[in-house]
Amino acid sequence: MTLFIWRILSLVSAALFVGGVIFLLCARLLKNKFYHEFHEDELLKTVKTSNSKNSIYLTTGETAKFIKKYVVCKTTYDKYLVCNFAKKFEEISFFVVQFNRRKRAFNVLKITQRSTDDASKVITLSNKCRYVNIIISRADGIDINLNAIRPLAMSRVRIHAAVKGFMLFLSLFVVRHTIIELFGGIYTLQYLENFFNYVAIGAAFLLSVIYYFIDVLCFRRKNLRQLNGGALEYEFV
Repeated sequence: MTLFIWRILSLVSAALFVGGVIFLLCARLLKNKFYHEFHEDELLKTVKTSNSKNSIYLTTGETAKFIKKYVVCKTTYDKYLVCNFAKKFEEISFFVVQFNRRKRAFNVLKITQRSTDDASKVITLSNKCRYVNIIISRADGIDINLNAIRPLAMSRVRIHAAVKGFMLFLSLFVVRHTIIELFGGIYTLQYLENFFNYVAIGAAFLLSVIYYFIDVLCFRRKNLRQLNGGALEYEFV
């Protein structure tokens, strides 16, 4: 191939790489979809202390049978949630759906607690969380609601991994060509036509295929962060 064709291939690879970045950002393939629509719970009262602002909400519907109310505590650096159970449970699981200021869900926490007291342990919230809705999943062996989020299809995971693997190959192709252009001088075409250059391209392709399989294997199907624990720091009155 001529030097012109190599340069065209490099430019096309760079353009495809940029296109892949835009595609991944816009497609958001690894984002779960939420079944649950926002429901605004009644604000009972707000209590301000020297270092925090505590907003107490009443729950409604099915949730009220298990969790009577909850408090969202906001300090200078942290934001967390504590739930007031309707009774003590041997085991209870529930989803905490986090909403931003526009009341759009952006994250779901799955919380499981055993041998509860009247109140839950501290549940860490995102700093950008403005509202929460609590959905009971399971209580003392009885399934209540297991579908707060739509499971992430493995086909989406594979597409995401394939695009990233292809982008890795493209980036290595462009970097390799750029280095040869910068340092090859009058021997640039000879370096490009060298057998080891084709070996490097083949190795880059093999690396991208290996990356694809590793990415798929390492991905956790349930894209849920489980954040619970800590000491009880709020008493309901």
